Amino acid sequence: MVPRSVHSIVEVPISEIGNGVSIPILILENGEVSLLSLAWARDLRITESISPPAIFLSIQAVGLLYDFYILVLHGRPLSEENVGWLLSRFLEARQHGNKLLNWLPVSRKTARNDLTRVSAFSSFCATNFGHLPLNPKEKKLIEDMSFQDQLAHTTKLANRNKWDKLSHLIPATSEAQGVVQSPKLRPRTRSPSRNNNYDYFPPDKVWTLINSTRSARDKMYYLLLFFGATRESEPLHLFVTDVKVLPNGAAKVILADPVEATYKWIDTYKGKCKGFRTTFLHERYGLSPRNTLGVTHPLRSGWKGMEYRSDKQTEVEWLIPGIDKLFGKLHIHYMKTVRRYVEDAHPYYFVNEKEDADFGKPLKLSNITKSFYRAAKRVGLLPSDQGVNPHGARHFFGHFCASYLRLPIETTKILMRHVNIQSTEVYYSLNIKVARDELEKAQSRINDELKQFYLEADKAIDKESRHDD
Repeated sequence: MVPRSVHSIVEVPISEIGNGVSIPILILENGEVSLLSLAWARDLRITESISPPAIFLSIQAVGLLYDFYILVLHGRPLSEENVGWLLSRFLEARQHGNKLLNWLPVSRKTARNDLTRVSAFSSFCATNFGHLPLNPKEKKLIEDMSFQDQLAHTTKLANRNKWDKLSHLIPATSEAQGVVQSPKLRPRTRSPSRNNNYDYFPPDKVWTLINSTRSARDKMYYLLLFFGATRESEPLHLFVTDVKVLPNGAAKVILADPVEATYKWIDTYKGKCKGFRTTFLHERYGLSPRNTLGVTHPLRSGWKGMEYRSDKQTEVEWLIPGIDKLFGKLHIHYMKTVRRYVEDAHPYYFVNEKEDADFGKPLKLSNITKSFYRAAKRVGLLPSDQGVNPHGARHFFGHFCASYLRLPIETTKILMRHVNIQSTEVYYSLNIKVARDELEKAQSRINDELKQFYLEADKAIDKESRHDD
């Protein structure tokens, strides 16, 4: 059942910014461009530095609201009193579905996100163009909020102590004093809870999966996922120069911010150059970083960010000994048999190795994802199985640190390059057997200490008794 719609979204290239960079434009029922949403998209990209996928979803939410307004409410004018009613009906339609629009129900989180996006769009129009806000903010006392919202607010303030360097100023804020600025329409949140369903890839199938492929490229990619804690998209940003083999045969892999990391290169006319990676890509190849490309661009690859060491870059820390040398051997083979035959049209390390018209082009995220699932199928795993997906490899890394290596969560945070330890908590899954072992060790240690304590007490009592005699 195809949803009914009177809008469309087109990604228009922005050649002034870089090749492949685009901005989503909302086309209305009459074929006109929504200039308000275009201005908002531009503001999100330039002022707010929002990622292309987030901008696309924001414009998409506005398009959905437009469909609801035109097809369900027939575009009738709304007074100041019933604009809030419009958002309430829209939220209801998103969360529970709408037969007229052929909308299926979505999750509570998705519905809330859509409401947040259209509210942000309305606030932008109100601030910059004097429009009536659909969901104005108002002051509320925390004590008047629901219990779930109060708990969520308290948890949010407590978590700020873990990452905010100015958390000592929190007591002076209005939030800490019991007053918050909250949208008039704000769906009730669930009580914050920790997800204990850890979707890590089955540990006993890791090496079986890696050995199921003959491709050195794919093997290295899987090693980075499982034993380097990289996200699925991060290896696609590697330059050839980011991978080096040391004299001892171990591989050194550098992860660098695709836009802001510094980079050195040699220009035919300028000689030695130094600048940002985005500058190098533009001047040398006329390209843009892959995380700045439009959502629908085939070479787009996201970049979530990480804890860097210096100059917006860091190094992969391998999970177990020997992986670095295995990666080094595969790298040498890959460079000799595949990468050396690629024309100097881009600097990316992982390329299409199939001998056709696309040989040597940067590897697409969709291609390596398909390769992962094909390998999983060869070893008897299905995409529906728990943890059987590329991100399940990163969960395996956290699980291995907790349950096999028994590393402190603070150490795991560093290895996984998380900025905040709350992010590590999602991956740091302790096996119940390990937890019981640790409990038994603690009890044994306590018993030993108590025995020593009682022994010393007996000696002291005995000594005092003799002294009294």
